[in-house]
Amino acid sequence: MHFEDLPEIKGVCLNLLYAILLGLIQGLTEFLPVSSTAHLTVAENVLLGKSMPLAFDVLLHVGTLAALLIYYREDLLRVLKGIFGKNPAGLKLAWLLFLAMIPTGALAMLTKPLKESAKGHLWLYGIFLVLTAAMLWGANYLAKRKQGRAMAEMNTLDALCIGAIQGLGGGFGLSRSGSTISVGVFRGIRLSESMRFSFLLSIPTISAAALVEGRHLVRALFQSSALAQGELFPDTSLNLILLCIAGICAAGVSGYFAISLLDRFTASPRLSGFVIYCFIAGIAIISLGVLR
Repeated sequence: MHFEDLPEIKGVCLNLLYAILLGLIQGLTEFLPVSSTAHLTVAENVLLGKSMPLAFDVLLHVGTLAALLIYYREDLLRVLKGIFGKNPAGLKLAWLLFLAMIPTGALAMLTKPLKESAKGHLWLYGIFLVLTAAMLWGANYLAKRKQGRAMAEMNTLDALCIGAIQGLGGGFGLSRSGSTISVGVFRGIRLSESMRFSFLLSIPTISAAALVEGRHLVRALFQSSALAQGELFPDTSLNLILLCIAGICAAGVSGYFAISLLDRFTASPRLSGFVIYCFIAGIAIISLGVLR
């Protein structure tokens, strides 16, 4: 090894570290009600000096999708049995998830241009983080005073309302998990059950987003196009596909940890810490966005 090779080696190590850090941030904040988009956007600007393409953010969701499939494997098996007529409760759950995906898909497509343009305005993420804090506070307050219904008692309107807020969230800094869990509680569903439905609903949502957005990035990576070379990590000799894989794996591990952690916090309403965090982080991001 020659001394002149040291800068290149340093660049490789930094890019690998950036990929892992972004994956860890994505996995933790995707499921904890603190807005993964806001945190990931801020982290990208701090680490790389720019916002990554939306396609890269979506690609990291593959790791969190794996975490969901493993954690909720029993519920998913029940849904599959229901679809094939072997579990009535599973069939009802499948139907509710399908209904919820209708407003999710429609609103996600309608707001996609706005979500893309919001990547350049950090202060917007701060405002919606503060809104997330308000929603979490309200959900925590209600959950402590009322037991709420089980997921098996959910109705069509419950599913449509949760699906609608999911379509709006996840792009402006409004936490997808925080907003959907909160709306479920506002609809009279038990906090822990609202979380469960919210995360089950995120499985088809993340899958659809990964297919729609991720295909552009995957094609660019394999073709070594300008997108892959110029819009992701700084120039590096390390294969960009390996960097993406490192980020996905990190997102999967941290995502599984985040799901199990929030599961414990919703079993007995303890969302106050997330309320305080979202409020403080929101104010900080607003300040960063204005002064930047």
